[in-house]
Amino acid sequence: MKGISDSVQLHVMPVPAALSPSPEDRWYDKHMDMDSEDLTACGHPFLPDDKGRTKHSCQCSRPAVLLRAREAAQFLRPRQRRAYQVFEEAKQGHLERECVEEVCSKEEAREVFENDPETEYFYPRYQECLRKYGKPEDKNPNFAPCVQNLPDQCTPNPCDKKGTQLCQDLMGNFYCLCKAGWEGRLCNKDVNECAQKNGGCSQVCHNKPGSFQCACHSGFSLASDGRNCQDVDECADLNTCGDARCKNLPGSYSCLCDKGYTYSSQEKACQDVDECQQGRCEQTCVNSPGSYTCHCDGRGGLKLSPDMDTCEDILPCVPFAMAKSVKSLYLGRMFSGTPVIRLRFKRLQPTRLLAEFDFRTFDPEGVLFFAGGRSDSTWIVLGLRAGRLELQLRYNGVGRITSSGPIINHGMWQTISVEELERNLVIKVNKDAVMKIAVAGELFQLERGLYHLNLTVGGIPFKENDLVQPINPRLDGCMRSWNWLNGEDSAIQETVKANTKMQCFSVTERGSFFPGNAFAFYSLNYTRTSLDVGTETTWKVEVVARIRPATDTGVLLALVGDNHVVPLSVALVDYHSTKKLKKQLVVLAVEDIALALMEIKVCDSQEHIVTVSLRDGEATLEVDGTKGQSEVSATQLQERLDTLEKHLQGTVLTFVGGLPDVPVTSAPVTAYYRGCMTLEVNQKVLDLDEASYKHSDITSHSCPPVEHATL
Repeated sequence: MKGISDSVQLHVMPVPAALSPSPEDRWYDKHMDMDSEDLTACGHPFLPDDKGRTKHSCQCSRPAVLLRAREAAQFLRPRQRRAYQVFEEAKQGHLERECVEEVCSKEEAREVFENDPETEYFYPRYQECLRKYGKPEDKNPNFAPCVQNLPDQCTPNPCDKKGTQLCQDLMGNFYCLCKAGWEGRLCNKDVNECAQKNGGCSQVCHNKPGSFQCACHSGFSLASDGRNCQDVDECADLNTCGDARCKNLPGSYSCLCDKGYTYSSQEKACQDVDECQQGRCEQTCVNSPGSYTCHCDGRGGLKLSPDMDTCEDILPCVPFAMAKSVKSLYLGRMFSGTPVIRLRFKRLQPTRLLAEFDFRTFDPEGVLFFAGGRSDSTWIVLGLRAGRLELQLRYNGVGRITSSGPIINHGMWQTISVEELERNLVIKVNKDAVMKIAVAGELFQLERGLYHLNLTVGGIPFKENDLVQPINPRLDGCMRSWNWLNGEDSAIQETVKANTKMQCFSVTERGSFFPGNAFAFYSLNYTRTSLDVGTETTWKVEVVARIRPATDTGVLLALVGDNHVVPLSVALVDYHSTKKLKKQLVVLAVEDIALALMEIKVCDSQEHIVTVSLRDGEATLEVDGTKGQSEVSATQLQERLDTLEKHLQGTVLTFVGGLPDVPVTSAPVTAYYRGCMTLEVNQKVLDLDEASYKHSDITSHSCPPVEHATL
């Protein structure tokens, strides 16, 4: 073939009919004038339809192979030559005649191939066949095949079998038509489709020999187009997260738990986070399902900080007038009832008693002073009962009681004097005689040549039962300007001046003052047997507390049972333990569980009334007449009340103003109360002078007022 280009034209000389081509060859020759693009549209020659039409319509007898025009022309050249082998006289030469039957020269081979490239390729190899198998006349059967296969560059096939679609014999050369995904002269090089635009894959492209494959990241699946990725909704499977909440995410999912819980992929469940193991709290930590609570040493003066994890000092938010007078003597310092001052006078001559002092109190009962000798001899005791002066005296074994005069426990100063005159005792209030009692002897008793007199202030030197009539000797009162026996007591003033605990508040009001470091307790009974029902035991706890706090945290009242259990507590607190919010509240709790909460403005310098009522099936908390919010369900409330009732059947002590040394987790609050307070329990006013125990720093009937700022 000669002059092959983008269009193919063959000029065939007429041949005798006997040597005319076959129908297929005639069809081939007829259509050689067609454009090569049309000729190769099906990848092999067109097959005519029943009318002989071939233009723009073809019928393929096998899968199509599409070639470019030049490649198709090259592919057709050897077919042209072989198709016209029957016309060897019309050709310049013939391979079989020129080079197989005879030995051909290079010029003769050039006439066969009609081009230099094929000739240059053929002739050296032809000479090799001659050397190997001999000349044609040697009749070696291998010679003819050796020569006949030389012009076909595709025999043997030099192209890579895996990557080649077909091998095209060219002029002294060959062309490997590669399959999709292969490249290179021999079609032995893989095309990396992923190198360009990721192979069209939206996420991952995996190159493979002769091909590629799109893939997706975890959490995505390949769409039907084989290229794009779509999110997998793992939450559609209800078992994905088990008991936890499932949240679908792009390419993933998350198993969510409530605050305080963490998800366990192994258990497929939410598990409690033990925050205490993480060291969240500065002091004591208590873990609970889904939460935790920090506790501070309230008895040590600490409370939770706003971050609810660390501790801070409990500081006053209301200033009280705590100034004391160095010229005053406080009588209620000794809760035991023992005297705060003891004096002993000795005289060579008979001497009469003369005592005068200013006095102030809100306390209705107690001992002012004692004068005399032993309990079985001669003595007098001046005290208060029901707010009036009372004189108990014993002379020569005979005892008497006299009470008269005005009510003097009104908190104002008044002058009281006791004078021994001519077998009489005269008692005056503000210079007015209120009692004059005839006596049968002298208070100074002669002993070993001297006249002796014992004088005690704020108590008696013997047991209360030795009095003519028992009296509670504890007296929350204050003396000043005292004069015992015409000023022979100068040492008292120096002692009081050096000890602030012996001094009185300069100004006081009604109430009991709790300094923030002390408590008192009572032994009270909260159960009773109903006569109407027989032996059935009922119980109730009713508390009314009138408070004027100085701080926002502290125990008002609490019941303490065996093993330091706190069955009930009413306290001020400055945070909501469940919501973990800073807020001023009153909390009513059974053990460590809050039953009710109520807001209160503790730092407004005003008096507030806290009312608590508990009985079977009921628990209420009120502040200034407003009912508090319940923190438990009806079922939980009854469970807590049943627990309280069991404790009340045993031994409980009623603590006011604070708690003993109990664990900080025993109750929501363990801090001491600071401020003024009076209490009623089951309709009875609690008198701190009648407590089983009271710290000496607590004033039972007087309280310093709020200190108002001055301009």
